[in-house]
Amino acid sequence: MSGVISQIESLLGYGAASSDNVVAIIGNQMVTGWTDVTIRVGVEIMPWTADLGITAYQPLSGATLAINEGDTAQIYLGSTLMITGYVVMVAEQKSADSHSIHVQIASKSMDLVDCAAEFSTYQMNSTNALAIARRVSQFAGIEVSSIDGAGETDIQQFSVILTETAYEVIERLARLAGVLFYDRPDGNVVMSRVGSARMGSGFTMGRNVESCTRVRSMAGRYSSIIGILQSTALLFTEPNEKDYVGQMEAVSSSAKATDPGITRNRPMLIPLELGDAEYKVAKQRVQWEVNRRWGRSRPITLTADGWRDLYGALWTPNTIAPFMDENGTSTDYVIGELVFHKGPDGTRADVVLMPPDAYQPEPILLPVASNKAAQALNS
Repeated sequence: MSGVISQIESLLGYGAASSDNVVAIIGNQMVTGWTDVTIRVGVEIMPWTADLGITAYQPLSGATLAINEGDTAQIYLGSTLMITGYVVMVAEQKSADSHSIHVQIASKSMDLVDCAAEFSTYQMNSTNALAIARRVSQFAGIEVSSIDGAGETDIQQFSVILTETAYEVIERLARLAGVLFYDRPDGNVVMSRVGSARMGSGFTMGRNVESCTRVRSMAGRYSSIIGILQSTALLFTEPNEKDYVGQMEAVSSSAKATDPGITRNRPMLIPLELGDAEYKVAKQRVQWEVNRRWGRSRPITLTADGWRDLYGALWTPNTIAPFMDENGTSTDYVIGELVFHKGPDGTRADVVLMPPDAYQPEPILLPVASNKAAQALNS
């Protein structure tokens, strides 16, 4: 790695660390002759991807590129590693006086998304989410790390469905542990809480924000969300027109949350999981529904005039960054998605910001608790 960075710094010269020049290492070739670059990364994007327009002839090296699908690839922004993965697709365009290449690159996690999970046993006991995620990722040469202990939640029982992909297994594990999981620039995967770090500066209208769209929506939001007991009474008891209220109260729980922003009656009912003592998880779940739906109704999509904050750090997914509007009001948001562009029209970043609540994982009951409840009912 240090040898590659030394080569890049030698190529880009002073200020390489904060440079917006894109360098790709494809196989054993260093690629610098670009026509356009688009890089997509995000908390909910897996795999991270890059679309590159390349001139076949490289003016700095004087060599003609030979790129094949399946080649290993690394993308650097300046001397900062951004993506580690593989060439997915190569499209060559030739004419009498030109030869251009379009290359698509995806991070190593593409194998987790596409391929089946393989285990010697599909039933695991007395382990934790991080350990299972590491195990399911081994075949792809991917390591799963943790930020501040995320993912170290004990799981007494976990079953893998035979047709599940590795990504689907890790997604279930992340929900059980109440964490996010996403790509890292080195090609590995990390488990983290929402907002794992903070940018040195943020986005300010009239300064580094060229354009901005702010959405306020009530779509998918409800005045109240109530947890409902799953019982045989719901399936086999006909509604009593003389006592609708009493029957509703009999299956309702104390798990209820309200959205003060919805003023007309818009109720939502969600089923509760068996084995939830005192409705602890249910109360978290209904509040999560309200918070997440509110957060998702308040996205900000903006175009920034560069790829870095005031201190030279690249904008990074799952970091907290303040957004200051034209009135001088500053609010903290999570950077959810980023698209880095470089082309004839300049260097820009498209950014999606949302409140932290928008990315909080759904609270669910650990399998051992629900299994015990099911056994009790069946007995």
